[in-house]
Amino acid sequence: MRSFLTLLLLTLICTSVRAQKIPDLNTFDPDEILIGKDKLPKVLLVGSFHFNYPNLDSHVTSSEDQVDVKTAAKQAELRELLDYIARFKPNKIVVERRSGSTINDTYQKYLDGKHELGKGEIEQLAFRLGKQFGIDTLILGDDRTLSNSLYWHKDSLVLRPLMDSLFTANDPTSDTTIDKRYFQLYDLEDKMDARAELLEVFKYMNSTHRIKRGHGHYLTFDSDESPDALAIWWYSRNLRIYRKIQKATTSPDDRIMVLFGAGHLGILRQQFESSPAYELVDFGSL
Repeated sequence: MRSFLTLLLLTLICTSVRAQKIPDLNTFDPDEILIGKDKLPKVLLVGSFHFNYPNLDSHVTSSEDQVDVKTAAKQAELRELLDYIARFKPNKIVVERRSGSTINDTYQKYLDGKHELGKGEIEQLAFRLGKQFGIDTLILGDDRTLSNSLYWHKDSLVLRPLMDSLFTANDPTSDTTIDKRYFQLYDLEDKMDARAELLEVFKYMNSTHRIKRGHGHYLTFDSDESPDALAIWWYSRNLRIYRKIQKATTSPDDRIMVLFGAGHLGILRQQFESSPAYELVDFGSL
C-alpha cells in the first residue's frame, strides 16, 4: 500500500511539473523570482571631484584649473546642484571616510551652528543635504584595502615581500599610449570643470559612459602581476565599501545617497546594478 501511494505521489508531481508553464526565454525577467513584488531600498551614487584638491592621486589638477567653491558664483551653482540632488530625498548619506574619522563631530558642530563649512565636498554637499533632510549622523563608508590589511598583518614579515613584489612590478608612471590619452583627458576635463556650471559637471561625471571609461584606466595593466595588485587594492576596497553600505541598510524604505570620489563609481555602480537587493537610481534621472 505504501509503495502504491509513493508511486501515485510521484506521478502527480511529474504531471504537475509537465503542466507548469515554462516562460518564454525572450521575455522572461529573472527578477520575477529574485525580487518579485518586494520593495527595495534605493541607492543614489554621487561621484564627485574633491573640492579641496588634496592631489593624492596620480593626476594632479593645476592651480589655475582648480574650482573655488567658496566664491559667490560657485555657491549659487552649488545651491542648484543641491536642489537637484535633493529630489532624491535621502534618509541616509554615506561619505568617503573610514571608521575613526571625526567627520561626524564636525557635522554635529555644523548642525549646532558652531562650524563654518569648509571647501570639501563632504561639507558642501553631505552636510547641507543631511541638515535639510534631518539626518543626524553620516555613514562612514570608506575602508582600507586588502593589501593594506595584509601589509600590517601579524605575519607581515612573511607577507610584505610578496606585497612588495606585486606592487613594485607596476609602474605608476606608465608611458603607454592609452595612459597618455587618459591624462590628456583629465587635463581637458579639469579645464571644463573650471568653466562649466557644477550641475553640468556632475551630470557628466556621473554619466554611465564616463563612469565605465573612468574605470577603464585601472585596466591598463603594466605587468602580469597587475591584475593581482588591482584585485587586492582597488577591487577589495570597493567591495568593502559596498559591504559597509549593505550593513547600514536597515529598511526597504531606505533612500541612501553615496558620496564618493568619481573614480569609485566604476565598481560601485556594477555592484548595485547587479544586486537584486537594491534599486539603483541613475544620477541623470533626477
